[in-house]
Amino acid sequence: MLLVFVLLIGVTSAANVICTDYGKDLGGGGAFDGYYVRPVPTNCRFQHRGNWSPQFRIKQGQPQCKGGWRKWKNKCYFEAGGRNWQDGERFCNQHQAHIWQPNDREEYQWVEQNVMRHNTWYYLGTVCNSRGQTTNIADMYTVSGEDMRQIQQKLNARMHPGHHINNHSHPCMMSHRNNNTWRWMYHHQHCHEGRHIVCEAPTG
Repeated sequence: MLLVFVLLIGVTSAANVICTDYGKDLGGGGAFDGYYVRPVPTNCRFQHRGNWSPQFRIKQGQPQCKGGWRKWKNKCYFEAGGRNWQDGERFCNQHQAHIWQPNDREEYQWVEQNVMRHNTWYYLGTVCNSRGQTTNIADMYTVSGEDMRQIQQKLNARMHPGHHINNHSHPCMMSHRNNNTWRWMYHHQHCHEGRHIVCEAPTG
């Protein structure tokens, strides 16, 4: 009788298990927490880069930060020099990383002082938007799939007057290191221009 009861419990528990091949890349906690909860839509196309769309997903975090990468909390960061946005993202992807998108002002200021090396423009990981064209930061997406609507509540950034983000000709934006005006007021870009980037990789 006891054996039958144990077997029934096992069957019931197994029925509640959901298997997935995505694992951590769905934002399953730890360093991956929040990743890919609001992924970049497929109609996000870089007009000046052959209508390319950023759809890469990290499969595994870095066990520990590689040489030259700097660790803050549960992420690794790397200054990757000057590249257009597509080439920068592809470089980051080779290291299971994305172009960095700050989640709050504390993170931005740490990266600014400990990872960025040049007082110049840096691409951010914010791309395209949900409305076709907008100046509202909360309507935009991040290449890591983190929810910009939540990030904006902590970041409190804004677009420069007259600048906007759309899903084709101006899908990218950038900020300027050590500049009190451009640190929180972003400048739109076509994405094919060469700018500096920082890669962000989750650990785990």
